[in-house]
This record gives sequence, C-alpha cells and structure tokens, in this order.
Amino acid sequence: MTLRALFASLVSVVVVACGPDAQLLVDAQDVDTDEAVATAENELTSSSRVSVWFPSATGNTWTYEASTGSRTIRLANVGDGMAEVFGLSTSSTWVGVSSSSGNTLMRWDEGAGTWTSWLRFGFASTPWSVGTAPCTGAKYRRSATGTTTNTPAGAFADTRTIAIEQIPSKTALCAPPAFSELTFAANVGLVAFKTGRGERFVLKSATVGGKPLPAGGNTVSASLTLDKAAYVSTPNTIRCITTPCPSNEQTAVAKATFTVTNGSGASQTWSFRTGCQFDLELVAASGLVVKRLSDERACTMALTSVTLAPGQSRTWSADVVLSDRDGLQLDGSYTARARLIPSSNVSGAPTASRSFSVRIAQ
Repeated sequence: MTLRALFASLVSVVVVACGPDAQLLVDAQDVDTDEAVATAENELTSSSRVSVWFPSATGNTWTYEASTGSRTIRLANVGDGMAEVFGLSTSSTWVGVSSSSGNTLMRWDEGAGTWTSWLRFGFASTPWSVGTAPCTGAKYRRSATGTTTNTPAGAFADTRTIAIEQIPSKTALCAPPAFSELTFAANVGLVAFKTGRGERFVLKSATVGGKPLPAGGNTVSASLTLDKAAYVSTPNTIRCITTPCPSNEQTAVAKATFTVTNGSGASQTWSFRTGCQFDLELVAASGLVVKRLSDERACTMALTSVTLAPGQSRTWSADVVLSDRDGLQLDGSYTARARLIPSSNVSGAPTASRSFSVRIAQ
C-alpha cells in the first residue's frame, strides 16, 4: 500500500492526531489571498521549483556549525510529495509539495489539520505572510539572490535567501523565532541559516541524493617538483701549501617548486608571522635532516597571509644548494620535503616531498 493510500484510508480524527493527510496535500492550492500575487511575480519556471531548492530523498542529511555548536537536519518517510524533517525544531516537521504548488514548500499545521504555504521560492520581491497572530506569525521575503555563500562544505553561488520578520505583540514580549534567515543553494538545499537569537549556522557537510559534500571529500593538496632527478657536484681539486687557498668546488643547486592547491569547496587562509611562507628540508636515507632552507634564508619581519579560493593554486620556488649545514657536499639518495609554515595549525599545513640523488664526481 502506498503512503498516499494509507493516509487516505484513515479517518480525519486519526489523521490529525498522527500526521499529515496526503490527500489534503494533493488538493492544496498555493493561493495567497492576502497578497493577490500576480502570475508574473510567482516565477512559474523550473528554476523556482521546490525540488531545486529543497531536494527531498530519504537519507538526505545536512550538518551545520556555528560558534555555539552544531545542528543536523535529516529527512525521513519521503514519499507522495511529503517528507518528515528532523532538526528544524524540537519535534519533527512535515513538509510537502502539491501538484498546484510546485514553487512553494508547504508545511503541515498539526493544530488545524491542514497544509499551509510556507516557503515561496518563486517570489522574487513580493513578501508573504505565514500566520497572522502576534509572536507566532511572521512576514517572509526574498532578501538576496545569487549571493555566494562560503561554507566548509563548499562555496555556493546559485542561492536564494529568505528573510523572516516576526509579527510583534503589542502586549507581550515574544520569544525569539526559530529562524530569522534561511539561505538555500540550488540542488543542495539549506546551506546557511540564522536563528532568532542571532546565531549563524553554515553547512559543514551533507549527503544529498546519496552524494556527499564536500564533493568527493576533496581537500587542500600540495606537490613538490625539482628541476632534476639526479645532480652532480664537483669537489675542490686545488691543493695549496699556503693560505688562503682558492677552490674550484662546484656544488649542485636544486631548483624546487612547491604548489598548494585548494581542492575543497571553501576558501582557505593561512597566516604567517614573517615574509617566509614555506620551508624545505633535505632528509637523508637514514631519516636525518641534513639541511633546511631556513638555515640560510633571511625573512622579513612582517605579518603576511595567503588565501586560496576553491580550485585556486599558489606556487613558491627556491634554489637549494645541495650541501649540509657544515657546507659539505651531499652524496647519496635524499628526499626534499616542503611545507607551509603558518603561525598556527602547523600540523595541518600542506606538505609534499620528492626523492632525488646527488653524487660527487671523481
């Protein structure tokens, strides 16, 4: 038996007590009698469909973070145009879409036993009301369109933000509403919201239609390249009986290029205490660090920072003389290891390595 047939077979008293009536959703009309909104304003286009802004599938989950903590919203019992939403409030909320309200997300009113219009994704500028009673009623309007919203789960450009203004009471102080602002991203759902207490939550991770966000778990990556795989140094062949003695020693120099790429869905920023933003060390096969680029490099005393947008890369380069800290020429197999050196979160700074060899010509 389908969910619709199950609900249709219930008597109205049971339906009101136990959940929404699917048949009432089918028959619901998205008509705003107070505003008498024109068809042109209602943007009857596929881009305004609820399915674009509030994807409904069993298992869809969105997790948000704020300075005060985290919240998770999930869908269950999806079917017949309806879904049960957990995490919007202290108890679950039923939402749905009727055949005549494809641009409006309906919400089940348990007390009245009816479906009511809630979020109108097709209204570009005309406000609408959800309830009229002081404190519990509110005025809604779209406050922003296409504004990029940066979150740990990604940067979303195709967005619609709905602002909510509580209807005040003339005789009593209203409790803060659950939400004062909701931001939706196309084909993702709710990506940010602000509570009536002023807390702003942004999307940290999600599973939408079985696909995770950030997509594929992409993170910040780094790579290191050297101009050669093998180097040759020549020793000093001049022998003197007096000082000072000239030298014809030629020590190989490796040209290193270190690249950091932001493969995540959100901008990444690193702050540095000096003008030196990365370091490179030479590691012998035994694991001993024989030299660091910072051993012989002077850094300007200035606070600097680097910000990479999603998909953006930044490259640093340096010439590294292949000798140890005492100036002795290196001979053997080594690993060059580069990393960013920010002023904080050093353990999480991007790193990369490359193996090479160097020999002293005889």
